[in-house]
Amino acid sequence: MENKMSFADILALTLHDTKNSLGILFNNLEDIMASCREQNCARHSEFYMLQYEIKRLNNSLIRLLSLYKAEKSQLVANIDYHAISEFLEDVAVAHEILLSSRGIKLITECGDGLFRAFDRNLVEGVLDNIINNAFRYARNTVKIKASTDNGYLVIQIEDDGEGYPPSMLINENKQPEFKQEIDFKTGSTGLGLYFSMMVAAMHVNQGKKGFISIVNGGNMGGGVFSIYLP
Repeated sequence: MENKMSFADILALTLHDTKNSLGILFNNLEDIMASCREQNCARHSEFYMLQYEIKRLNNSLIRLLSLYKAEKSQLVANIDYHAISEFLEDVAVAHEILLSSRGIKLITECGDGLFRAFDRNLVEGVLDNIINNAFRYARNTVKIKASTDNGYLVIQIEDDGEGYPPSMLINENKQPEFKQEIDFKTGSTGLGLYFSMMVAAMHVNQGKKGFISIVNGGNMGGGVFSIYLP
């Protein structure tokens, strides 16, 4: 048969259709939750876990599609200037209701007048993944902070949980090769980490390339994820 599609192409199309279906399901769930709030439904809080799982699965599909495009050399960073404070606020608004359902406070910290060029959708995808993880592990607080360091825009996500496992720690001065290992205790495949590293590295400016850092400690004693964009 001529023009036969590869299995990878078929899988990518299936993932795209599945992602669209999940988006419809997520929006319908939003409507149900709004109606449930108005009626003071006793099981209202249980819908948040469903919302979390749908969003987590949708983010996984987005990452897989991005990785597929990267392998096919079809993924290109769409670099544009953004007001960082507004960007962080938009990210916070997308997550604060879900986090608040577990009593987790989400705060942002960014100085006014900070503008930088980066691919908003790709970087937002990275932050979505980290914040969704924080939903599971943070105790009371998650902070999104933006600053500059040695010419880089640094966006950090800190929490007051128990921190990252040793296998995930990455010092900004030592970038390891990605190892695709599955953590059967947490269900982590490592693709979120690989996606974050890929997105950071796609940002290049004046000979500098973006990178990530994952450490424990910080001001809140938990995990600290940082993405450095030149």
